[in-house]
Amino acid sequence: MKNRISLMLIMFIFSLTTFAQVEKQEMKHKGEDHKMHMKMMGDQDPAEFSDKMGMKLGLNAEQKEAVKKAQLKRKESLMELNKDHKKIMASEDAENMAKERSEMHAGMMEINEDFNESMMDVLDDSQYVQWNTMHTEQMKMHEEKMKMHDEKSKMKEGKMKEGKMKMKMKTIKTKEKDDMDDDNPVR
Repeated sequence: MKNRISLMLIMFIFSLTTFAQVEKQEMKHKGEDHKMHMKMMGDQDPAEFSDKMGMKLGLNAEQKEAVKKAQLKRKESLMELNKDHKKIMASEDAENMAKERSEMHAGMMEINEDFNESMMDVLDDSQYVQWNTMHTEQMKMHEEKMKMHDEKSKMKEGKMKEGKMKMKMKTIKTKEKDDMDDDNPVR
């Protein structure tokens, strides 16, 4: 009887440490996804971005400088929004996290709209059409990646819940078996 209880205790502790490691890895993965997301959303070096746009769109020096300033403003705004978001998320409870995420998303959309307006002011009509086409394609690819990530996360969450339920069922079955053994001593 004592051996069974000891064995159950060891199995329980082992399962807890295993789940803790899985959750830690997922949190690390989410951090990497956030870095990729921020890079896609404007965290790119302003000088690098203006040079790239200059080559793709045939910008003159004045336009490159204006694009660089617009990208710098966008980057700073996103960094400030992200810093505020981190502070709030660290202090918020689970119920308010969804609201905070939607507010962050709305803030990002506003920053990107301002950036798009800046680009419209800087670029001539043909350059803007070309840039907008590139930007739209980039955003579609980003959305597809985010959807795939969300689906993958949901699958992982489902598997973890399923694994936890299996562990609980095993523990319950083991306890029932032990109770039955206690009720029916060997003669």
